[in-house]
Amino acid sequence: MTLSVDEAKPATADPTVLDVALDEDEAHTVEQLARELMDTFTSPHDLALFTELDAVAGAMPLTARRLAARARLGEQVGAVVFRGIPVHDGQIGPTPENWQSADTPASRLYAFEALLFGALLGDPIGWQAQQRGRIVTDIVPTQGMEESLVSSSSTKELGWHTEDAFSPHRADWVGLFCLRNPGSVATTVAGVELDAVPAAIREVLSQPRFYIRPDSAHEVTDTSELAPRALLTSDDEGAVLRADRDFVEPIEGDDQAVHAFQWLVDHLNSRLYDLVLRPGEMGFINNRVVVHGRRAFVPRFESARERWLKRVNIVRDVRVTRSGRASTAERAILAS
Repeated sequence: MTLSVDEAKPATADPTVLDVALDEDEAHTVEQLARELMDTFTSPHDLALFTELDAVAGAMPLTARRLAARARLGEQVGAVVFRGIPVHDGQIGPTPENWQSADTPASRLYAFEALLFGALLGDPIGWQAQQRGRIVTDIVPTQGMEESLVSSSSTKELGWHTEDAFSPHRADWVGLFCLRNPGSVATTVAGVELDAVPAAIREVLSQPRFYIRPDSAHEVTDTSELAPRALLTSDDEGAVLRADRDFVEPIEGDDQAVHAFQWLVDHLNSRLYDLVLRPGEMGFINNRVVVHGRRAFVPRFESARERWLKRVNIVRDVRVTRSGRASTAERAILAS
């Protein structure tokens, strides 16, 4: 069923997560637009694509554009989920063993679709030090990485985090397009309840007293120039959260910062809720408002149908990342 903006409903018990399902005709429109892009551009990472993407996205279904507009203009919308996007499971081949082999011709249609939905919220970016600078990246469980602290893990829960929290050029939205999810593995999401934050804790969290280090998905070895950052600030739109459970370090010897960070960890742990994305569903996490992670699961590496998501990072306006890119045409952020 197609919902209007006024009828858009929460996807979970949390009212800041909005959900809309495309009908069959709307889903067909999305697929046709993606195929037109595939006919014109060599890959979803082709820089020439990004001069045309906005114009093509203007033909996306009105339902999707309305909901995206509501999300962009909303002050504290935590996530948006678009449902009803057909995934032709029998045509995409087995789930790849790792991200290096995941940018397959058979799955490329869905990378273009991810970009079209992302363009409704802003401009796509990538990272030069992550997955070879690809703009659309892949999340698959990888043998040998089960207990790691990155998205290729599985049996270890992926700790909640702001995506690329270490960088001033981090995304405003993180898009996750589910191709397969046989165990209905949940993405975890949590935001801060500002009224519950004690004044003393909030004061410490709002000051640059915390180091945020890149995770190992970024091939960055020199972090000596990282400056301490604040974790919880505010602007005209409300709270801005910038945190990572596993990669934040309070300044050494700062007991108040240690205490404040532990309070934040406990608070967010208590507010985690599960957002399950199923095949044909694309969720965009508001990277300014909430943190996200993933529940642990037991991978079936022998299966050809293991969990597989396409991911795209979206900024509201790519121009604000110019100092982090090699040129105006480039979309991959340099290590920073």
